[in-house]
Amino acid sequence: MVRPVKVMKIRRVGNSNVISLPRELEDLGYTVGTPVVVEELPSGELRVVPVARVREFIREAGRQVVAEDNEALQILADHDRGKARRK
Repeated sequence: MVRPVKVMKIRRVGNSNVISLPRELEDLGYTVGTPVVVEELPSGELRVVPVARVREFIREAGRQVVAEDNEALQILADHDRGKARRK
């Protein structure tokens, strides 16, 4: 589903700068009181992700590391158990 792009303005509220999110984003998890992580990307863009989804990202990254480096991880695990492989 492609959502229309909306231009929002940054406002000052107290000592903070605030961006209001359209209500249409609530079905994606952006509801009042939802904790979010704001990450600055190298491009200068900001990525906003609900905290609950961050755990999913970390788990997926872990799965990818295990899949890509399984042999190296097994060597480390064996070493930790005192079964270092010798060639």
